[in-house]
Amino acid sequence: MDKINYKEIGKRIKQRRKELSLTQEKLSEMLEISPTYISEIERGTGIPSLATITKLGNILKLDLDYLILGISDTNIDKTFSKILEKIPKENQKLYISLCENIANTFIKNND
Repeated sequence: MDKINYKEIGKRIKQRRKELSLTQEKLSEMLEISPTYISEIERGTGIPSLATITKLGNILKLDLDYLILGISDTNIDKTFSKILEKIPKENQKLYISLCENIANTFIKNND
């Protein structure tokens, strides 16, 4: 599994904070952490706890898949393509078959 890229997480937080016209100070108040720590998180030098990431997702109205991994409805195909490219050609059909089986299991469980 790839390592978590905290710089990218920070960029997504900063972008969304600005979209919502929130200052670092206001966001820090909402999270009950210091503005300095918000700055560190946005620069990728501070590593937030899971609880802080969850609160950030709720406050900024960001899906955690997007916040942590950058995966959204608009780029999911690209994400799967990147994974597929890393898999040896002879195993790609197996990967696709596994994904289809997993998806079918979820569909059946939700019926």
